[in-house]
Amino acid sequence: MAEHTDSCTAERTDKQCVTIKISDNGKENFERGCNPVELANILLREGLITLEADETFTGAQELLNGTTSPAEFSDHFSTEQKKWLAQAVLDKKHQKDIYQTLQVQGLSEKGISEELLQLKQDPYFQIAQQQHFLVKKRNWLLDTLDRFARLNPEYQQIARIKVPSFDFFIQHYYSRNLPVILTHAVDHWPALTNWSPAYFQQVVGNQEIEVQFNREQDPLFERNSIRHKTKMTMRDYVDLVTQTDHSNNFYMTANNAKASQSSLTKLFRDIGHFHGYTDHAQLTDRSFIWFGPKGAFTPLHHDLTNNVLVQVYGRKKITLIPALQVAHLYNDVAVFSKIADPHAANLVESFPEFAQSSRIECVLNEGEALFIPLGWWHCVESLDVSISVSFTHFNIDNAGAETFPSSV
Repeated sequence: MAEHTDSCTAERTDKQCVTIKISDNGKENFERGCNPVELANILLREGLITLEADETFTGAQELLNGTTSPAEFSDHFSTEQKKWLAQAVLDKKHQKDIYQTLQVQGLSEKGISEELLQLKQDPYFQIAQQQHFLVKKRNWLLDTLDRFARLNPEYQQIARIKVPSFDFFIQHYYSRNLPVILTHAVDHWPALTNWSPAYFQQVVGNQEIEVQFNREQDPLFERNSIRHKTKMTMRDYVDLVTQTDHSNNFYMTANNAKASQSSLTKLFRDIGHFHGYTDHAQLTDRSFIWFGPKGAFTPLHHDLTNNVLVQVYGRKKITLIPALQVAHLYNDVAVFSKIADPHAANLVESFPEFAQSSRIECVLNEGEALFIPLGWWHCVESLDVSISVSFTHFNIDNAGAETFPSSV
């Protein structure tokens, strides 16, 4: 039988009355003359008082404190405890669980009750509640669209097709935010025939380049890429790559492109047009050369534009996760996830939401190009000594980075 609820009133100092919704059990205890502070603490803990940021809530505080201003807390909440409490309330964690968790940390019922009351009154928190709802609503929409998208087999696998017309590519992949592998994509590029570590050494060996170095000493090497920038000659770098069996300690990446651009001018001459997809005049400004050993790894992230990754030498394994699944990928800073490697063991134990995502894997062979749509999460591993080119200069709208929100 459903528990009946009723209400009681508390008279405020300004003679206005407010209402606290309580159960029959709570009302009976009031009528018996129980200590209102103790009773309110119990009701809060058991979830029998609904704390809302309105007159009802203000009346509850006055009932607890006998004053219209917040009482000093009997327990000191640390900053981290306050953050945890705010998140727990936003996530609608059961009040009994909130009390139990905080009491284990040495906080009293009264202190927890007062902190909850003050939290709910805080106008900053009220705004946070509104925004939290909007985020949850948006995540619901993304999850629902993702569920429907999975009904299409093309959504959970990456097609390999011969390079189509640009119009066909736009209609079936670019505009639909779907990845695709284009075969025989760069058969006409001199780079496909010429490029190798030995060729780099021969053509630009004396040029100074910038590379990422000491990556294996830093779990957040990609986020901290600026700290890992090192300059050396291409000749020395080629020796380092070719004399190493497997490593992620050094890598020439897009992060080094601007610094190395003038040094690699002769290499860019080997990059041809791309079937009318791109504005070739922007080649050197919006194309990037990647060169590293077997084992070079780029952690899980998403890009702010649509881009194409062309494999010129060696092979790469790419793992992609649809953009619609962002709510389950623990995005914490900018374009990065707390999950660096989606293949790591026991991930779901630490990141349970990740179980809701779907990984799509592919191997990119020499001469193939992978279209990676904006927002699609991906990580990349070199299966051999590898040379790749990525580019973003499509002959169509590819804006995204310009409107990306700044970090907190």
